[in-house]
Amino acid sequence: MKSVATITFHASHNYGSVLQAYALAKAIENKGYSVKIINYRSASQKACYTVYKKSRGLKGMLRNGYQRLIGGKLKRRYKGFEHFINNVLPVTEEVNDEKGIEKFASAFDAYVCGSDQIWNPECPDFVSEYYLDFVKEGKRIAYAPSLGKGQFDDEHKELIKNLLQNVDSISVREKQGKALLETLTDKNVELVCDPVILFGKEGWEEVIPENKIKKPYMFVYFLENNHGDRSFIDLIAKTLGLKVVILNENIKDIFKRYIKKYDALPLEFVSLINNAKFVYTNSFHATAFSTMFNVPCASMIAKSENVKNNNDSRKIDFLTKLGLEESLKKTLSKEEIISLSKTDFTKANEELNKFREKSKNYLIKAIED
Repeated sequence: MKSVATITFHASHNYGSVLQAYALAKAIENKGYSVKIINYRSASQKACYTVYKKSRGLKGMLRNGYQRLIGGKLKRRYKGFEHFINNVLPVTEEVNDEKGIEKFASAFDAYVCGSDQIWNPECPDFVSEYYLDFVKEGKRIAYAPSLGKGQFDDEHKELIKNLLQNVDSISVREKQGKALLETLTDKNVELVCDPVILFGKEGWEEVIPENKIKKPYMFVYFLENNHGDRSFIDLIAKTLGLKVVILNENIKDIFKRYIKKYDALPLEFVSLINNAKFVYTNSFHATAFSTMFNVPCASMIAKSENVKNNNDSRKIDFLTKLGLEESLKKTLSKEEIISLSKTDFTKANEELNKFREKSKNYLIKAIED
């Protein structure tokens, strides 16, 4: 049995990050390989994730107070993520610096880097090992890493160009990343699906917990560092006659009668989407899961393409490829909500299956060749 190591941002307290790491490992394991995730967790990475996030100023004081009020749920969420990272993900022993990663340089038959923004040299957590430059023996494979954007300065482009020499098989998950890399290397660059899609609907349904919410509900998940208007929660709920299940703590919701699942665990996140009647989000991974489970979705994007730190491209690429552009929204009306609730996924399912098979074939061929 061939052994495979993956390396990615697997230890972020972020649903998308831990679930894509889990999905890639499971997808590889399901093809008969033994898999380990290199458990690289630097001190700076760990410092990013605490039970309470302190804020300054008057609004910050109010936010800090609200976090204390819901502290029990936040503590359970923190412990749940740590348990998932250390006990559910198939991790190696923990290493905390680049030197620690080097002990795995010849330990596996193949190494797979991806997914997430591990190839963005501007990320605070970036280290060159995410381009597999530490590997001495074994296949070096990139599966769906993201650069986060389509343009870099000349210094960073030269760095990326040099690091690509370490990689035998290259794939990315975004069109803009593919276009950039093709200017920096003569190697073929494939476009593949995110690991959560690669693992597949049936794979997820085997591992997610039972949903305990019996009344019909909409699922709400908004990331602070993403753009997209969050103000239509009540309009959607009223229009479709749904309860609201929300995962992100926000002081604006303090008096709202929402089902506040601030302590949801990673696999519960998937289960909540699978059983929802509608998904309202600005998250790529929530968009991807809702599409895979055929749950109607309003995937919110920035009102202007020129806003700072616009990372909507992967949602736009993904939904456009599947013929679901109508799910991309800058604003929402009652009529649009009703129309989205009747989304026909027939064509999207066909395209998604083709994309998954193409991606699966790339990965297996890269490991075996």
